[in-house]
Amino acid sequence: MEKARVGLIGGGLIAEKHLNGAIAPEVCSGELVALCDADPKKKELADEFGLPFFTDFRDMIKQAELHGIINATPNQLHARIAMECAEMGIHVLNEKPVTSTLEEGKQLVKTVKECGIKLLVGHHRRHFPLVQRAREIVQSGELGNITGVSILWALMKPDYYFDVAWRRQKGAGPVLLNICHDIDNLRFICGDVTEISAKAKRMANRSGEVEDTIALNFEMANGALGVGFISDTAPSPWSYELASGENPHYCFTGQDCYRFFGTNAAFSFPNMEVWQHPHGREKGWYEPLMKRTETVPYALPFAAQFEHFGKVILGLEDPIIDAEDALLTLATTLAVLESNDTGRTIRPAEMIMD
Repeated sequence: MEKARVGLIGGGLIAEKHLNGAIAPEVCSGELVALCDADPKKKELADEFGLPFFTDFRDMIKQAELHGIINATPNQLHARIAMECAEMGIHVLNEKPVTSTLEEGKQLVKTVKECGIKLLVGHHRRHFPLVQRAREIVQSGELGNITGVSILWALMKPDYYFDVAWRRQKGAGPVLLNICHDIDNLRFICGDVTEISAKAKRMANRSGEVEDTIALNFEMANGALGVGFISDTAPSPWSYELASGENPHYCFTGQDCYRFFGTNAAFSFPNMEVWQHPHGREKGWYEPLMKRTETVPYALPFAAQFEHFGKVILGLEDPIIDAEDALLTLATTLAVLESNDTGRTIRPAEMIMD
């Protein structure tokens, strides 16, 4: 099969995940053939992976004869670089968030359509087998009508994390840096959030101006009601990072962090437990419940994402999350902060309406 030729723009923290994903043995639709970064020192990373190095992504696109690029630059550059690549006819995998503002996101959606290229957004958790199986369970109807959802994300960020100045500044709290991923998981597994209200506070004795604890109330498009608790100042085993085992650098707890409730059964994630009354038995609080635990094989999400991007470039698959879809994830995330600032219930879809 023909392989898509892909270049990586950006040699920062996320770059190594993309690089290792691209060389995984299960990848056959594409190959990563070049690395670009404005910092000449990043040539060391390119040399480590045996890739030609460029300091201008336009030169990389032309000289390496690319079909697509991975845009792993800082958030504020996502829109500009992605649109310029689109105008050159190059397919794009844009790291999340899709853009840094909703206005930029709407312009990017328009540019992608006008240029006729494909844009995939790097919400890599959609490629993790546990997340994909959770989506299948919730959307299969096995749980019945979904009535409720709960999300927990609580852990302790170490003090040295805040030694970096920008992490103490407004916009760098757990909503935009962390919970954006859980919001996309929620949308992928269960559907869109139609309205959301939130309260955020700074509970810890830390310097800076960012929130650390947030309470959410929301409603889903399927009618389910949801609640969420988020804190980066509470040691606990209940967060995606610690519970899922996706990233081996985190301590693995094996606990759950999301729960989905339906009229027929309940499901907890990522320990993958389904609880329901035995088939044919009467339902009720005095009746026994049966537990089924699913075993889902591990797979590297960045490898699956790169393989998918290659197939998107070759026209074999459509993006699992495109710019328009990812813009709604961004709007839902920003709605948390807007609700806290205004005291109002926010409808994310209305935030991106023209």
